[in-house]
Amino acid sequence: MAVGNLKHIDNIDAKFGADPWYWFVKVQAKGRGEAGEEYWLVTEEEALKFAERAEKNPEDDPGRRKGVFDRVANTEAKFGANAEYLALKVRTADKSKVGWMLTESDLERLRERAEKNAEDIEANKESWLADLLD
Repeated sequence: MAVGNLKHIDNIDAKFGADPWYWFVKVQAKGRGEAGEEYWLVTEEEALKFAERAEKNPEDDPGRRKGVFDRVANTEAKFGANAEYLALKVRTADKSKVGWMLTESDLERLRERAEKNAEDIEANKESWLADLLD
């Protein structure tokens, strides 16, 4: 699976109250190469929130490579808003590119979910050969 492509996957071992499916995406921290790759499980609600935040802050979107996240300053921050965001572009199922902006707490939540749902990550990540070729 190429970096930054969204894939709709089922939550294999859904607990009571958990989302029945996620957007599965492989991302990479800017400048960290393969060592910075990680997998996220994003709910539909989160995906919409991240995209809406990016739409509201077009001045903070320097245009990154798909799937690579980096810190950007919130140049026109409103009262109570974060001073910076983690920004990236993802490719949706219909092949359009969408900007996402996350807070540090958003990132932490995604990483915790990936740890708790390791079976979903393992079932959907590509083989080492496919990973080498992306």
